[in-house]
Amino acid sequence: MSTALIGIGQRMLSIRSQLGYPQSKVAAILGIADKSYKNYELEKRELPLSVAVKFCEEFDQNLMWLVYGIAVPDGEEAAQLAGDTAKAVFEHLDTNEKSFSSTEIQKFTHYIFEQSLSKGTSPDSEAKLFFSAIA
Repeated sequence: MSTALIGIGQRMLSIRSQLGYPQSKVAAILGIADKSYKNYELEKRELPLSVAVKFCEEFDQNLMWLVYGIAVPDGEEAAQLAGDTAKAVFEHLDTNEKSFSSTEIQKFTHYIFEQSLSKGTSPDSEAKLFFSAIA
């Protein structure tokens, strides 16, 4: 099995457990056999994209989270994170003696945003790490 798929079953199980549903109910909602669902949850079989999408639609989950385990913020949270990232980058640029092009700053900001999002860390701590590494 592909290493990128490890954990999908555990994430499906966590949602099913939160809802208090037996495997048979989730299988029925998804329109698949009980045994198929059980094998997906146990990660004995790879989850087809069509089933993953249906799971996310039926149980109000994000496909990126189901497949990769990456939490995806809603619009307001993403906007807040973007603002915090921009602030952290510019604060660290002010204290840095080097000057950077707008393209470089855009790349720095993008990287720091992605790191904060994937790790769940603050943009300020990620900016601190980043700028200390390039100093």
